[in-house]
Amino acid sequence: MSGDAPRVTLRPALIADAEMVFSWRNDPFLVARSSSGRTVTWEEHRRWFESAVSGNQRKMFIVLVDGDPAGQVRFDPVDRGICAISAYLLKPYTARGLGVTAIRQGCDVIFKEWGVAEIRACVREDNPAGCSGFLKAGFKPTQQQGLCPAGHSTLVLLRGDPDRKA
Repeated sequence: MSGDAPRVTLRPALIADAEMVFSWRNDPFLVARSSSGRTVTWEEHRRWFESAVSGNQRKMFIVLVDGDPAGQVRFDPVDRGICAISAYLLKPYTARGLGVTAIRQGCDVIFKEWGVAEIRACVREDNPAGCSGFLKAGFKPTQQQGLCPAGHSTLVLLRGDPDRKA
């Protein structure tokens, strides 16, 4: 059925995903939109990834589009009742609303499992597509200063926001 919309699902990241996520992490399309704006070495990535997947401080999901790995959504605790979200899709999966769906799904899980009151996204100001995705997922801009690095927009999603799109 070629007219069907792609199916977006999330699954927890596994140690076995390390090499796949490493290749994504250093993809020029993604590096150009990342907060760090730099590639990483295998050793840096391996250490970080093992702690991300095996610890309980972070929640990382692989985004699947029709069963194929297409990106990731990650949540990191920031402060009591607040966590940060990081999300990306590989270039072939962008500009189709798939990231919006993945962000919504991930946030639903985190609100339920972690019970946080706020999820915060820091999006580079020169990444309008990323900003648009978070806005479409129900995040709202905030003028509160110091939450994100310079050159980033701060967007927040509050638990129970009546304007939030399901």
